[in-house]
Formats: sequence, C-alpha cells, structure tokens
Amino acid sequence: MILNRLSLITILLQLFLASVAMAEGDAQSREPTDKKHDWVQLTSGEWLSGKIHAMYDDKLEFDSEKLDLLTIDWEDVNRLQSYQIFLVNIDEDDEQARALKDLQLLDTLNKDDIYAGTLSVSGSDVTVTTAEGVKSFDRSNLISFAPAGEGGIDLWSAKLGLSLNVQEGYTQQIDYTAKARAVRRTAKTRFILDYIGNLSATGSVQTGSTVTTVSNHRVNATSNVYVTRHFFWTPFEGEYYRDPFRNIDQRITLGAGLGYVVIDKKDMTWEVTGGPSFLSTRYISVQQGEATSDSSFALMLGTLVETDITEMLEFILQYDIKAAQKKAGGYSHHSIASFEYEITKHIDLDLSFLWDRTSYPTADANGNVPKLDDYRLMMGVNYSFN
Repeated sequence: MILNRLSLITILLQLFLASVAMAEGDAQSREPTDKKHDWVQLTSGEWLSGKIHAMYDDKLEFDSEKLDLLTIDWEDVNRLQSYQIFLVNIDEDDEQARALKDLQLLDTLNKDDIYAGTLSVSGSDVTVTTAEGVKSFDRSNLISFAPAGEGGIDLWSAKLGLSLNVQEGYTQQIDYTAKARAVRRTAKTRFILDYIGNLSATGSVQTGSTVTTVSNHRVNATSNVYVTRHFFWTPFEGEYYRDPFRNIDQRITLGAGLGYVVIDKKDMTWEVTGGPSFLSTRYISVQQGEATSDSSFALMLGTLVETDITEMLEFILQYDIKAAQKKAGGYSHHSIASFEYEITKHIDLDLSFLWDRTSYPTADANGNVPKLDDYRLMMGVNYSFN
C-alpha cells in the first residue's frame, strides 16, 4: 500500500513538473502581440519591449522601456520583432543567393541588397515584410539594419574625451587634450567625424607672462559605403591639420579609397583602408626663395583595431600613413593607441599614447627645422552617448 502511494505521488510530481516546464516553454516561445513596441527575446528566453535603434558590427542597440538604452551582442538575441520600418542590409553574394538569382526566384531583389520593411528574426531565419511581399533570408547573411527614416538622432553615437593637467606655484602650467568622435550609421553607410586637439601653456607668476608651447588641431571626416559584410569603399575622406610649432599653418587632405574588414568577431574587429589623396599645405614661414605653400598627390594607408581585453577593458589602435613627395613632407603618420576602462555605462577612463611623425619637415624663415617626431601620453575620461 505504501509503495503504491509513493508511486502515485511520484507520478503526480512528474506531471506537475512537466506542466510547469511546458508552461515556461510556451511563455518563452510565445510572440508578443503588442504592436506599439519592438520586441527582442534573448537566448535565455527573456523578452524585452521598447525601441530598436540599429544593429551594426554584431551589436544591437535597444532602448528598453525599463532598462534604458542597451547594447546587446547579436549572438545573444534569439528572436526579434519590429513594428517600425527598417532598412535591412543583406549580403547576397553567397552561393545560395546566386543560385536563387540564376533561377529567378528572387527577381524582385533590390540591386543594393537593401530591403525596407518590418523585420522579424527567429533563430537562424530572417524575414523582411516589404511592400512587394515577404522576403526570407538566412541570419548569417544579415549585415546590419537601421530605421528607414535615416534622419533621426538615433543613428548617431558620440564620444567626448578630456585630459587636463594644471600646475600652480612659482610657475603655472596647463596641459589640455580634447578628443571627440561622432559616428552616423545606417544599414549601408557609415560617417565618422574625429577631432583631437592639444594645448600646453606655461606662465610665470613673477612676470605675469604666458608662453604657449604646444598648440595643434586635427579634424578628420570619413564616409564609408558597405558593399558586403567585409568590403566597403570610401567615396570621401578629408583631414584638416594645424600645428604652428611644426611650421604648418594648415594642411588639407582630400581622398578616396577602399576598405576591408579583416576580422569581425564579438571581441575584436580589424579593418584596413587605402587609396589616393591630394595634399595642400600652407606654412607659417619659409626660408627666402621658398614657396609658402605646396601641394602633392599621396597614397593613404590606414588600419583600425578594436579588441576587448576583458569585459571592462578595451584596446583601440588607429594608424594612418601618407606617402607624399619630399617637398610635401614625405612619409607622415598619425597614430593613437588607447586603453579604455569602463567605469560606468557612459564614462570610461582613457589612457592614450599619440605619435605623429613627418619624415621631411619644412624649415621656417629662421632656418629652424621642426622635430621629426611628436609624442604625447594622455590620461583622461571619456563620455559616450547614443
């Protein structure tokens, strides 16, 4: 009798646990019906409601109603449902897509592989509901997506950095470095605006005079258009540079080129770029008989590496080199290596090493030749926002 009762209790317990598991499975697989928000389900089964900003570089930016702005690794997303219109960038250069095109099964494909519509992701399947119908793709071919309006602030992200050193006493000294970076991303394009400026001044309490010892500014603007997941071209790249202590009143660089993403992983990206450019330089002063300005064609090469050393620590290396004629400075490069440690969601501690070099600097009117190399070690804080 006792054994029968134990068996009955065991069976009832198993049925209860099975019903709980089924209920949990149904809750996790059930798709929300509220069409006022976008929805994201994580691989843990949790559903988040809010607004999808964009997906780029395998990072999903999602503004949760309860958790504010989140950056979610794309591999941690199990399902997604949008109720706003997105521009979805699909890489259709794989063999399967070419075969479908050959069979004319995708005769309405957009030439740029961009589709406008609501987006649904479930496991490895991607569905875009467009005005022409429903398009289905494999998740591995999804490159990026962004809101179809392409004009809102949601497409922008920015980072501001400041390093400041102030000394008071018999002498007064201030060292100041500012960095700023703004990026605008759509499903197919990327626009980057960079600024870095350095200023150092020393003053004497006794005389009341102040002498500026460092003053330079560099602004870069780059526009990229992605052709595939790894290949992009740069229709425009420009730079403005000024450094009176290197005898450069202004140097303007305009160019174009191609780029390739060598590594695109969760914890590391590496891209290389290159192309022709045109340099125009105006000097502060020159020796008698020399031209106050010159111009030259040049070859630009660059690389950018971003890798996560730990969950909180990131390493970023940017290296750009220009190969021009000797009269325009010859080989010149600009390099920044940074370690960024995340203090809060928006604030990072930044330790950066900057190295600028010009192989053939131009002498000023007094015959003084600027040093070939300029080094600077900076420590400050960054504030980033989307």
